[in-house]
Amino acid sequence: MWNSNDTRPRVMTYVRRDPRLLADQIRPFQTRDVLWLTINGMTVVNFYRQNDEKDALNTLLRWPVPERCLVAGDFNARHRSWQTGQATNRGQEIAGWASDNDLDLLNTLDVPTNPYGNTIDLAFTNMPLAKATVEDHLATSSDHFTLSLTLPYVRPAPLQPGKVRVTTEDELKRFVEIVEFGATEVPQADSTPAELDELAFALTEECAGAAAAFRAIRRIYPRGFNQDVQMAKRGLHRMVRRAKRQYWRNLIDSFSSSGAVYKAVRWLKSPGPFQPPPLQVDDIVYETQMDKANALRRATLERRTSDEDIVNPWTSVCPPRSIQFSPEISLDEVQYATLNTGNTSPGSDNITVDLLKTVWHIVGTHVRRLFEGCLSIGHHPKPFKEAEVVMIAKPGRRDLTSPRAWRPIPLLSCLGKGLERLIARRLAWAAVHYNVLHPQQTGALPKRSATDLVTALIHDIELAFAHKKVATLVTMDIQGAFDTVMRNRLVLRLRKQGWPDHLVRWAESFMGDRSARVRYQDTITPFTPLQCGLPQGSPVSPILFLLYTEPIYQLCNPQGHFGYADDTAILSIGDTVDEATAAASGSIDEMVRWSAANGVSFDPKTTEVMHFSRSKLRTAPAVRHGDIEKHPESALRWLGIWLDSRLSFRIHVEKWAAKAQAVAYHLRGLTNTKHGPLPAAVRSAVRACIEPVLLHGSSAWYPGTSRPRWNQLTKDLPSSNQNLIQRMTKAMNQAMRAILPVWKTTPIAALH
Repeated sequence: MWNSNDTRPRVMTYVRRDPRLLADQIRPFQTRDVLWLTINGMTVVNFYRQNDEKDALNTLLRWPVPERCLVAGDFNARHRSWQTGQATNRGQEIAGWASDNDLDLLNTLDVPTNPYGNTIDLAFTNMPLAKATVEDHLATSSDHFTLSLTLPYVRPAPLQPGKVRVTTEDELKRFVEIVEFGATEVPQADSTPAELDELAFALTEECAGAAAAFRAIRRIYPRGFNQDVQMAKRGLHRMVRRAKRQYWRNLIDSFSSSGAVYKAVRWLKSPGPFQPPPLQVDDIVYETQMDKANALRRATLERRTSDEDIVNPWTSVCPPRSIQFSPEISLDEVQYATLNTGNTSPGSDNITVDLLKTVWHIVGTHVRRLFEGCLSIGHHPKPFKEAEVVMIAKPGRRDLTSPRAWRPIPLLSCLGKGLERLIARRLAWAAVHYNVLHPQQTGALPKRSATDLVTALIHDIELAFAHKKVATLVTMDIQGAFDTVMRNRLVLRLRKQGWPDHLVRWAESFMGDRSARVRYQDTITPFTPLQCGLPQGSPVSPILFLLYTEPIYQLCNPQGHFGYADDTAILSIGDTVDEATAAASGSIDEMVRWSAANGVSFDPKTTEVMHFSRSKLRTAPAVRHGDIEKHPESALRWLGIWLDSRLSFRIHVEKWAAKAQAVAYHLRGLTNTKHGPLPAAVRSAVRACIEPVLLHGSSAWYPGTSRPRWNQLTKDLPSSNQNLIQRMTKAMNQAMRAILPVWKTTPIAALH
């Protein structure tokens, strides 16, 4: 980490983006003057030494030189090996170091590497047939000549399997023919788990094999410092700037659809091209891509074991209800669950939704047989349990050295997700219909959104205000979320809730024998087994997680429990703030005891507290989460909505209006009175990218032009939110100026 010229790095190595090049940075020493890279099994060292500075050279001399190594850089030293004359600036030590490590000097004797006639840029290697050439005609605007190094044959990195690209009409036509020809070999038996596995494998292999046949797989100018060359260089830069400006202007002017403008909006969040830093887990630092991939796999996918799971989930139970869940499935239901979704990234089988749509008239009946057989006997096929997990950085995270900054995105089989989506929809409907879940438990349920849940929470707080009471809100997060779910505990929970045995056995099979491999940058790890946890990215995981955590919302004060997925909130109401705080602490203690007995844990670091009162509180007591005191916040964000102690929502509006205004400024920068996309296309982008951000949560906090009195609910008062509306209006005015080709001085009234 550097923050000034005294700590900034003084060496930099660029590596071309090429699938045949696998580059990793290693750090045997912490220094800003030496950069070590391993590229396809070869170690490349970029070195810089400033005049008589000792630290950089001492570091290099201590470093053990490996095989297949190249060391090059500015040594600022003389020795008769590369320049005749007396040795200076520790040149003798450098020559001795090279000799002791069997490093050959690639420089030609007395060929200068700078305009002053000195040979100070050196290259050493222990690889045979390497050579170096001083290319003094390749200008780099530096006082050094370019030293061109040619290395012997470097073995290319193994190419990782790419994704299937079958897009043209001819390719799709031939793809259908191949699948149609191979469909005659699809197994007809589907009554046992082994036969269902064989059927699923045959369907995925048939489509994947058919698609695999159609896989789509310096500036130079003379060096010079006279005025003519400098003028020519300046003219070239101006011409390049004009060409770039004209290119982007033509590109923006060509935007005629809303889709093109949406892509332009994403320019605002384009990721940087730099490689992520080494990963640190506990006290161990991982530097190579494969080591980082394996470390992230252990930290994100294998952080929990099945040690806390129960042994036998099939003990006798007495459920309070009997839930009807038919194993019969129609072809229309299968088609809707499998194909009525976006063309998301496929799993390891490379079968996309679009490919399934193309051949559905051939494989549809086989897929229905497969799905119905799986649900009837309670089995999830093995090919659907293999996931490819892509690690991406979480938005807004600057410290990428921690595993918590990375989000695992599993890519599952699109065919398998069709079965999971079908069961998830049935589960969600039945859970609501049979009152299995708490009324204030949302997420993955129809007609229950996060905003609706916060609206219910705000209503309860306002009701406490009306009765002159104080409310304390505690928000908690289930640590690990899906990873905490254990198979046998889930099976027992489903049986206690009254779900039929064939569905419970399917859930048991769904969680068993799962495996995953991690894709990180240019590397892929082998498949490894997963002991517990619901798979991220599966359509059925959210509803199974809600059913698994359902007992939480039946603990003390059920009316004060609110939950969305793994986010839980407890609202405690009392006549005084001390009374509400004591009730909140008691609720936390009961939830912690339940979690300890059920293999679930709440992360104290993410627990937040907020006191709500109509009048200013004299004290703000803390709430205890275990041995940790959690002091109340000035503003608390829950499910995307900012809450303050008096429910003024000023902070919420300011934050979301600022986000919307940033996008509005970005869109406005693409347009003016002469150039830019069509107004209709920009208007669609504003409706899709600015208005939802600006109005986020408005149904929860905006009462309209009037609101009820706290002490007389039958009488209304003028709403006090007009100043918030004015803040939102500023962002919307910027959006209107982006849509319309108007001048900066155009009155706002004319925009409307």
